[in-house]
Amino acid sequence: MNKYNILLLFLFLYVNSIMAQVIGFENEIPKNIYVSSHDKLSLSSLYYKEGCRSLEWNFHSQSMLYINLGEKISLTEETEKKYGIQLWIYNTKESADSLRFEFLSADGLPAYYFTFHLASKGWRACWISFHHMKGNKKQKDIFSCRIIAPHYRGRIFFDRMTLPTCNFNLRTTPDMQMPENNSFASRELWHWCRTWEWEQYKYDLPLTELNVKDIEELEKIEKRLSRLLKKDEFPKEVVAQAYALLGKANIRDLKECVVGPPLVAPDDNLDSIQGDFSLNNLDTMLSGLAYDAFYNNSPQACSRYLSVWKYAIEQGFSYGSGMGTNHHYGYQVENIYTSAWLMRDVIWESEYRDDILGALQYWSALQETRQPLETCRDELLDSWHTLLMPKIVSSLMFLDKKERIRALKGLSRWLSSSLQYSTGTVGGLKIDGTTFHHGGFYPAYTTGVFESIGKFLYLMRGTKYMLTKEARQHLKFALQTMRNYCNKYEWGIGISGRHPFGAYKMEKGDVEAFAYLALSGDLSGLNQDFDYSLAADYLRLCPDTTPEVQLFKNKGVCPASAPEGFFVYNYGSTGIFRRKNWMVTLKGYTTDVWGAEIYTHDNRYGRYQSYGSIQIMGYPSNIESGYIENGWDWNRLPGTTTIHLPLDLLQAPLGTMMVRSKENFSGCSSLGKDGMFAMKLMERDFENFTKDFRARKSAFCFGNRIICLGTGISNSNCHYVTETTLFQSAFHPETDTICVNDEIVNKTNYYVELKAEKEPVLLKDSYENFYYVKGGSVKVQIAEQKSHQNKTCALTSGTFASAWIDHGVSPQNASYEYLICIQPTLEEQKLYQSGEIYRVLKCDSTAHIVHDNLNHITAFAMFESCHIENDILFSYLPEETMVMYKKEGNVACVSVCCPDLNIKEKSFTTCCSSRIIKKNLKLHGRWRTTKLNPRVHIERQQNYTLLVVDCQHGQPVEFMLMEE
Repeated sequence: MNKYNILLLFLFLYVNSIMAQVIGFENEIPKNIYVSSHDKLSLSSLYYKEGCRSLEWNFHSQSMLYINLGEKISLTEETEKKYGIQLWIYNTKESADSLRFEFLSADGLPAYYFTFHLASKGWRACWISFHHMKGNKKQKDIFSCRIIAPHYRGRIFFDRMTLPTCNFNLRTTPDMQMPENNSFASRELWHWCRTWEWEQYKYDLPLTELNVKDIEELEKIEKRLSRLLKKDEFPKEVVAQAYALLGKANIRDLKECVVGPPLVAPDDNLDSIQGDFSLNNLDTMLSGLAYDAFYNNSPQACSRYLSVWKYAIEQGFSYGSGMGTNHHYGYQVENIYTSAWLMRDVIWESEYRDDILGALQYWSALQETRQPLETCRDELLDSWHTLLMPKIVSSLMFLDKKERIRALKGLSRWLSSSLQYSTGTVGGLKIDGTTFHHGGFYPAYTTGVFESIGKFLYLMRGTKYMLTKEARQHLKFALQTMRNYCNKYEWGIGISGRHPFGAYKMEKGDVEAFAYLALSGDLSGLNQDFDYSLAADYLRLCPDTTPEVQLFKNKGVCPASAPEGFFVYNYGSTGIFRRKNWMVTLKGYTTDVWGAEIYTHDNRYGRYQSYGSIQIMGYPSNIESGYIENGWDWNRLPGTTTIHLPLDLLQAPLGTMMVRSKENFSGCSSLGKDGMFAMKLMERDFENFTKDFRARKSAFCFGNRIICLGTGISNSNCHYVTETTLFQSAFHPETDTICVNDEIVNKTNYYVELKAEKEPVLLKDSYENFYYVKGGSVKVQIAEQKSHQNKTCALTSGTFASAWIDHGVSPQNASYEYLICIQPTLEEQKLYQSGEIYRVLKCDSTAHIVHDNLNHITAFAMFESCHIENDILFSYLPEETMVMYKKEGNVACVSVCCPDLNIKEKSFTTCCSSRIIKKNLKLHGRWRTTKLNPRVHIERQQNYTLLVVDCQHGQPVEFMLMEE
């Protein structure tokens, strides 16, 4: 159906008698729109926001335009939130007055109304739901709409109108025209929509007189910014794209206005085929013209650059405009700010200077930095990543240098305070070093963030605008955390969010941030001229010969080794186990930690990412370690216990899903360089889920060994088998082999079933990892697999070697036990195969307890409280606790962890902080701590010791005990 048809076009959705009516103005004035006799309606081709015509209303003071709805709109409290009006208005005259929209009931009285301020000239969006309108709202049946003109004579243009709009956009943006439009703006989540709210902030920093140092620092920063943004080579392709778009746009300056294609946000039914332009198109045109002008000294490019700016401002990319919804625009405007810096002299000398500078500063959200950062601010990763550089450019674009200095001070303060540890599940840095976005641990949004902050550090080095030492220490911890969960640049599938298989990774700019932070000053407390540990990490990660590489090497810094140890990140229910150059990612989920981010077109089949996954990256990348999407069986992420579903049932039934568990016991703990993972696995009551699916899982990590236990595996799904996956990895027949007991296999179309009841099954994958399975039915195959791509559902295929423990359909209290040995030497293989390297002391629904005979560590995964039999240290341990200890003589090194974040509010994001959970443990004999620890409390009795440990943030509490 042609959206430019006459009259009321029908995208009809019947809900409570509400019908969406798209009103077009291409060929004639719709019959249901009329005005009083002394006013005039006409079609205009001078201004348009859709097609090539709009509706022109020449009005008198306080005259009225009527829209007869034809069929009544019957509202309820629910549909008030979902329905409203959506249109664009071209205002020809700036005014303190406004239009008043009234929606009339059967008696002709307004039940709902709102005002649209006319403070700006040009196209402005008018989007509002009935819920956010004013009025008594007692009459829910609406028959017509009338628009009351301001108190003067003039003309207004309307276009792109839908009345009523169905399923109203929740991210509608308040702006200068409609400042009270959207109550969602007050939520921490909708940071994109808060630009007008922040515009009301006033600087609490005074303007100060300049001194010589101020001028020198400004010049230093500006020179660095020019070096940073300058291309090494003339960007021919970008310039060519700009001119191609410019020709398509046919922007014409008619003095009274600039005519060009409709510029709209993606959520405004953007239709590029019909001629709509997006902010991406604007970004391309401005950046290409700027490069042509800058590199070629082209006066014509300068003139066209300013014409495009005039067009953009007229179309609504301007000060005080929200364009209906502006969410996520930061990703679309980055190069606009680069262009502005390159063309700053042209802009400053232009007659459009104030309008351009106003748009730049407004859309950069620089106004938020006029005040210290609010205490609970969500979605910081988006702001850092996409708007930090625009903020820097906007700060330096003020005409008055005193304004530039104040802006930089405010920006530095804002950024420093934003790098404090955020509470709950809102975005930002967490106290365990993880970075949060969308209410979860999200490395895919972290990359790019560190690049942006690194650029800030580079620009501000040696000036008063440098971040505070505390902020830089927090940033160092976050960078080191990324270093820990990347091997070398990539992270595991379990923490990939909605981007599995390495679509995102640590990039060059993130690596550069290590160097820039190192050069900002020593953060180790050693009073060195820079931070040597960060410099060493940089040398390990940077493959190029940069000036920073040369500097660090000249100072005697050597590249760091790959991290080793066990790293606990329970804000993501994640553990990272590392030795030599391999890395294992262990992943679960809880009431506070979602298991996977699944969208309709992203990660559709990723439900099982956090079902106790144990992903070994034995080599630097996912691909080199055997994890390839083509042909991947989404049911078989290593370590997970899953119901093996067809992909149409595995696909998320609700489109967007970030499922959390109803259990709180899932996460990791550590003792020294070793660690453990445990979880109570359960599924929710959703379509295509199995609501009674339960399991208790653990993994104990020592040296290069992982002892994996599972108990209580139960569900009622009688159609599909339940499995625990040992491995699934890409197989290359020409080079790869696997080992099944004593048989070396390199052929495809291989399948075998083995019983591990009498003798353990020995397997080796093609990446030098060994698996010793004790009990159960083990299945191994090498086969070409058919699968579907996670975004497009496109059919894929690939050859994989896989092994799993088959628990059958509808298992009841099934279990498993197996040992993983990661790239062992020949001597280690013989030792591990002897079966004498560990003992399982308890393995049931109450607890999984393991003693490692090589490291002499005993580890407890306590699912329920119980008395401990035959242990030399503990006689009682509480539920949902992880304990590890190593005893030598009368000294014991102990760690205690409760992975439960204990956050009171259970919502998508919350500012509620993690609360302390006290764990009471009972020890044989009389013990005392060797060092004061405020989180550990000792009460000694005659023949036992009560140990009370304050657990918070899911962090292990490690301490030494001495027996008296």
